[in-house]
Amino acid sequence: MKLFRMLSVLAALLGAHAAHAQVPRAAEIVQAEMRSGWLAENGAHLAAVQLRLAPGWMTYWRHPGESGLVPQLDWSGAQNVAQARIIWPEPRLYIKAGFASIGYTGDVILPLEITPQDPSRPVEFSATLSLGVCEDVCIPVDLGLHTVLNGRGMHDHDIAAALDRRPSAARAAGLHHVACSLTPEGRALRLSAQMQMPRRGIQEFLLIELPGQPLRALPSERIGDTLVGHSLMRVSGSPAIDRSAVRLSVVSERGTVVHQGCAMSD
Repeated sequence: MKLFRMLSVLAALLGAHAAHAQVPRAAEIVQAEMRSGWLAENGAHLAAVQLRLAPGWMTYWRHPGESGLVPQLDWSGAQNVAQARIIWPEPRLYIKAGFASIGYTGDVILPLEITPQDPSRPVEFSATLSLGVCEDVCIPVDLGLHTVLNGRGMHDHDIAAALDRRPSAARAAGLHHVACSLTPEGRALRLSAQMQMPRRGIQEFLLIELPGQPLRALPSERIGDTLVGHSLMRVSGSPAIDRSAVRLSVVSERGTVVHQGCAMSD
Protein backbone atom coordinates (compact mmCIF):
# COMPACT_ATOMS: atom_id res chain seq x y z
CA MET A 1 0.00 0.00 0.00
CA LYS A 2 2.86 2.38 0.87
CA LEU A 3 4.56 1.60 -2.46
CA PHE A 4 1.30 2.30 -4.33
CA ARG A 5 0.95 5.66 -2.58
CA MET A 6 4.56 6.57 -3.37
CA LEU A 7 4.07 5.68 -7.04
CA SER A 8 0.84 7.71 -7.14
CA VAL A 9 2.58 10.77 -5.68
CA LEU A 10 5.49 10.35 -8.12
CA ALA A 11 3.10 10.10 -11.07
CA ALA A 12 1.30 13.26 -9.95
CA LEU A 13 4.58 15.14 -9.62
CA LEU A 14 5.76 14.00 -13.05
CA GLY A 15 2.42 14.99 -14.58
CA ALA A 16 2.61 18.42 -12.97
CA HIS A 17 6.17 18.84 -14.24
CA ALA A 18 5.13 17.84 -17.77
CA ALA A 19 2.19 20.24 -17.71
CA HIS A 20 4.47 23.02 -16.47
CA ALA A 21 7.01 22.27 -19.20
CA GLN A 22 4.32 22.74 -21.85
CA VAL A 23 3.41 26.27 -20.71
CA PRO A 24 4.75 28.77 -23.26
CA ARG A 25 6.86 31.74 -22.29
CA ALA A 26 5.03 34.91 -21.24
CA ALA A 27 6.18 36.71 -24.38
CA GLU A 28 4.46 34.04 -26.47
CA ILE A 29 1.18 34.54 -24.57
CA VAL A 30 0.82 38.30 -24.21
CA GLN A 31 2.55 41.38 -25.57
CA ALA A 32 2.01 44.97 -24.44
CA GLU A 33 2.49 48.26 -26.26
CA MET A 34 1.87 51.81 -25.06
CA ARG A 35 -0.27 54.19 -27.11
CA SER A 36 0.38 57.84 -26.25
CA GLY A 37 -3.07 59.28 -27.01
CA TRP A 38 -3.95 62.91 -26.36
CA LEU A 39 -4.36 65.59 -23.72
CA ALA A 40 -7.95 65.81 -22.47
CA GLU A 41 -9.76 69.02 -21.55
CA ASN A 42 -9.40 68.23 -17.83
CA GLY A 43 -5.58 68.30 -18.17
CA ALA A 44 -5.10 64.53 -17.99
CA HIS A 45 -3.45 62.48 -20.73
CA LEU A 46 -5.67 59.79 -22.25
CA ALA A 47 -3.19 57.08 -23.20
CA ALA A 48 -3.60 53.29 -23.34
CA VAL A 49 -1.86 49.96 -23.09
CA GLN A 50 -2.61 47.62 -25.98
CA LEU A 51 -2.50 43.91 -25.14
CA ARG A 52 -2.18 41.19 -27.75
CA LEU A 53 -3.16 37.79 -26.37
CA ALA A 54 -2.35 34.50 -28.05
CA PRO A 55 -5.36 32.52 -29.37
CA GLY A 56 -7.18 30.68 -26.56
CA TRP A 57 -5.72 32.85 -23.79
CA MET A 58 -7.62 35.40 -21.68
CA THR A 59 -6.77 38.03 -19.10
CA TYR A 60 -8.87 39.53 -16.32
CA TRP A 61 -11.03 42.61 -15.78
CA ARG A 62 -10.65 44.80 -12.68
CA HIS A 63 -12.31 41.91 -10.78
CA PRO A 64 -11.58 38.40 -12.06
CA GLY A 65 -14.86 36.80 -10.95
CA GLU A 66 -14.90 33.54 -9.00
CA SER A 67 -11.20 32.89 -9.52
CA GLY A 68 -8.14 34.55 -10.99
CA LEU A 69 -5.72 37.40 -10.35
CA VAL A 70 -6.71 41.01 -9.75
CA PRO A 71 -4.77 43.26 -12.19
CA GLN A 72 -2.43 45.79 -10.56
CA LEU A 73 -0.92 48.93 -12.10
CA ASP A 74 2.25 50.07 -10.30
CA TRP A 75 3.23 53.53 -11.54
CA SER A 76 5.48 54.41 -8.58
CA GLY A 77 8.45 54.78 -10.96
CA ALA A 78 6.74 57.40 -13.14
CA GLN A 79 7.95 61.00 -13.24
CA ASN A 80 5.62 64.01 -12.97
CA VAL A 81 2.52 61.85 -12.39
CA ALA A 82 -0.05 62.75 -9.72
CA GLN A 83 -2.49 59.96 -10.53
CA ALA A 84 -2.89 57.12 -13.03
CA ARG A 85 -5.81 54.75 -13.47
CA ILE A 86 -7.16 52.21 -15.94
CA ILE A 87 -10.55 53.03 -17.48
CA TRP A 88 -11.87 49.49 -17.95
CA PRO A 89 -13.77 48.69 -21.16
CA GLU A 90 -16.67 46.26 -21.11
CA PRO A 91 -15.54 42.69 -20.34
CA ARG A 92 -17.08 39.32 -21.20
CA LEU A 93 -17.87 36.21 -19.15
CA TYR A 94 -15.80 33.06 -19.67
CA ILE A 95 -16.20 29.71 -17.94
CA LYS A 96 -12.75 28.32 -17.06
CA ALA A 97 -12.48 24.97 -15.24
CA GLY A 98 -16.08 25.38 -14.10
CA PHE A 99 -15.52 28.87 -12.64
CA ALA A 100 -16.93 32.15 -13.89
CA SER A 101 -14.07 34.40 -15.06
CA ILE A 102 -14.46 38.00 -16.21
CA GLY A 103 -12.08 39.43 -18.77
CA TYR A 104 -10.86 39.75 -22.33
CA THR A 105 -9.41 37.75 -25.23
CA GLY A 106 -7.61 38.71 -28.45
CA ASP A 107 -6.45 42.31 -28.88
CA VAL A 108 -7.42 44.52 -25.94
CA ILE A 109 -6.97 48.26 -25.44
CA LEU A 110 -7.02 49.44 -21.82
CA PRO A 111 -7.31 53.25 -21.69
CA LEU A 112 -5.19 55.02 -19.08
CA GLU A 113 -6.00 58.38 -17.53
CA ILE A 114 -2.68 59.90 -16.45
CA THR A 115 -2.80 63.18 -14.51
CA PRO A 116 0.48 65.18 -14.38
CA GLN A 117 1.71 66.89 -11.24
CA ASP A 118 2.98 69.85 -13.28
CA PRO A 119 1.03 70.32 -16.54
CA SER A 120 3.83 72.48 -17.95
CA ARG A 121 6.35 69.60 -17.86
CA PRO A 122 6.50 66.31 -19.82
CA VAL A 123 5.26 63.10 -18.20
CA GLU A 124 7.61 60.12 -18.17
CA PHE A 125 5.27 57.22 -17.58
CA SER A 126 7.15 54.13 -16.44
CA ALA A 127 4.95 51.47 -14.87
CA THR A 128 4.39 47.76 -14.39
CA LEU A 129 1.08 46.11 -15.22
CA SER A 130 0.74 42.85 -13.30
CA LEU A 131 -1.99 40.53 -14.51
CA GLY A 132 -2.96 36.90 -14.90
CA VAL A 133 -3.30 35.13 -18.24
CA CYS A 134 -5.21 31.87 -18.53
CA GLU A 135 -5.85 29.01 -20.94
CA ASP A 136 -5.76 25.50 -19.44
CA VAL A 137 -3.40 26.94 -16.82
CA CYS A 138 -3.10 30.43 -15.35
CA ILE A 139 0.19 32.27 -14.92
CA PRO A 140 1.08 35.71 -13.54
CA VAL A 141 2.77 38.18 -15.90
CA ASP A 142 4.50 41.51 -15.21
CA LEU A 143 4.48 43.85 -18.22
CA GLY A 144 6.81 46.85 -18.32
CA LEU A 145 5.26 50.02 -19.74
CA HIS A 146 7.04 53.19 -20.80
CA THR A 147 6.16 56.30 -22.76
CA VAL A 148 6.86 60.04 -22.64
CA LEU A 149 3.81 62.30 -22.86
CA ASN A 150 4.49 65.86 -23.97
CA GLY A 151 2.21 68.42 -25.57
CA ARG A 152 -1.33 67.82 -26.75
CA GLY A 153 -0.66 64.53 -28.56
CA MET A 154 -3.02 63.14 -31.18
CA HIS A 155 -6.56 61.77 -30.97
CA ASP A 156 -6.48 57.96 -31.18
CA HIS A 157 -9.63 56.37 -32.63
CA ASP A 158 -8.89 52.98 -31.02
CA ILE A 159 -8.55 54.50 -27.55
CA ALA A 160 -11.73 56.51 -28.11
CA ALA A 161 -13.56 53.34 -29.18
CA ALA A 162 -12.39 51.54 -26.02
CA LEU A 163 -13.65 54.46 -23.91
CA ASP A 164 -17.02 54.18 -25.65
CA ARG A 165 -17.18 50.46 -24.82
CA ARG A 166 -17.49 50.96 -21.08
CA PRO A 167 -20.30 49.00 -19.35
CA SER A 168 -23.76 50.51 -19.78
CA ALA A 169 -26.46 51.09 -17.16
CA ALA A 170 -28.45 48.07 -16.00
CA ARG A 171 -31.62 50.17 -15.99
CA ALA A 172 -31.34 50.51 -19.78
CA ALA A 173 -31.15 46.68 -19.94
CA GLY A 174 -34.50 46.35 -18.17
CA LEU A 175 -33.57 46.39 -14.46
CA HIS A 176 -36.67 47.35 -12.46
CA HIS A 177 -35.90 46.23 -8.90
CA VAL A 178 -32.80 45.64 -6.79
CA ALA A 179 -32.24 44.66 -3.15
CA CYS A 180 -29.33 43.55 -0.96
CA SER A 181 -29.06 41.50 2.23
CA LEU A 182 -26.36 40.60 4.77
CA THR A 183 -26.25 37.25 6.56
CA PRO A 184 -23.58 35.78 8.88
CA GLU A 185 -21.58 32.89 7.46
CA GLY A 186 -18.95 31.52 9.84
CA ARG A 187 -16.42 34.28 10.49
CA ALA A 188 -17.56 36.19 7.41
CA LEU A 189 -20.66 37.90 6.10
CA ARG A 190 -22.50 36.91 2.96
CA LEU A 191 -23.52 39.94 0.94
CA SER A 192 -26.29 38.98 -1.48
CA ALA A 193 -27.99 41.00 -4.19
CA GLN A 194 -31.20 40.38 -6.14
CA MET A 195 -31.75 42.10 -9.48
CA GLN A 196 -35.05 41.75 -11.33
CA MET A 197 -34.23 42.10 -15.01
CA PRO A 198 -34.46 40.17 -18.28
CA ARG A 199 -31.93 37.43 -18.94
CA ARG A 200 -28.70 38.82 -20.42
CA GLY A 201 -27.39 35.63 -22.04
CA ILE A 202 -26.99 31.88 -21.76
CA GLN A 203 -24.49 32.36 -18.93
CA GLU A 204 -24.89 35.22 -16.44
CA PHE A 205 -22.82 36.31 -13.47
CA LEU A 206 -23.77 38.93 -10.88
CA LEU A 207 -20.64 40.50 -9.38
CA ILE A 208 -20.93 42.45 -6.12
CA GLU A 209 -18.20 44.99 -5.29
CA LEU A 210 -17.67 47.31 -2.31
CA PRO A 211 -14.88 49.94 -2.45
CA GLY A 212 -12.11 49.26 0.04
CA GLN A 213 -13.40 45.79 0.85
CA PRO A 214 -11.95 42.71 -0.90
CA LEU A 215 -14.94 40.47 -1.59
CA ARG A 216 -14.77 36.83 -2.69
CA ALA A 217 -17.28 36.27 -5.48
CA LEU A 218 -19.57 33.25 -5.28
CA PRO A 219 -21.71 31.58 -8.00
CA SER A 220 -24.85 33.35 -9.22
CA GLU A 221 -28.28 31.86 -9.83
CA ARG A 222 -31.39 32.94 -11.71
CA ILE A 223 -34.75 32.44 -10.04
CA GLY A 224 -37.47 33.35 -12.52
CA ASP A 225 -37.02 36.99 -13.49
CA THR A 226 -34.48 37.62 -10.71
CA LEU A 227 -30.72 37.20 -10.89
CA VAL A 228 -29.17 36.51 -7.48
CA GLY A 229 -25.48 36.97 -6.68
CA HIS A 230 -23.36 36.49 -3.57
CA SER A 231 -20.02 37.62 -2.18
CA LEU A 232 -18.23 36.89 1.09
CA MET A 233 -16.67 39.71 3.09
CA ARG A 234 -14.46 39.53 6.15
CA VAL A 235 -15.98 41.00 9.31
CA SER A 236 -13.94 43.82 10.88
CA GLY A 237 -15.70 45.93 13.49
CA SER A 238 -19.28 46.87 12.69
CA PRO A 239 -20.99 44.68 10.07
CA ALA A 240 -22.92 47.69 8.74
CA ILE A 241 -22.17 48.71 5.15
CA ASP A 242 -22.98 51.70 2.99
CA ARG A 243 -25.51 50.15 0.62
CA SER A 244 -25.28 53.09 -1.75
CA ALA A 245 -21.57 52.26 -2.28
CA VAL A 246 -22.28 48.69 -3.42
CA ARG A 247 -21.59 48.26 -7.13
CA LEU A 248 -23.44 45.52 -9.02
CA SER A 249 -22.28 44.25 -12.43
CA VAL A 250 -24.12 41.69 -14.55
CA VAL A 251 -21.62 40.01 -16.87
CA SER A 252 -22.47 37.62 -19.70
CA GLU A 253 -21.19 36.56 -23.10
CA ARG A 254 -23.13 39.57 -24.42
CA GLY A 255 -21.24 42.10 -22.31
CA THR A 256 -21.64 43.91 -18.99
CA VAL A 257 -24.15 46.27 -17.39
CA VAL A 258 -23.72 47.99 -14.03
CA HIS A 259 -25.88 49.45 -11.27
CA GLN A 260 -24.75 51.60 -8.35
CA GLY A 261 -26.34 50.94 -4.96
CA CYS A 262 -28.80 48.49 -3.45
CA ALA A 263 -31.91 50.39 -4.50
CA MET A 264 -33.45 51.97 -7.59
CA SER A 265 -32.86 55.72 -7.74
CA ASP A 266 -35.38 58.13 -9.21
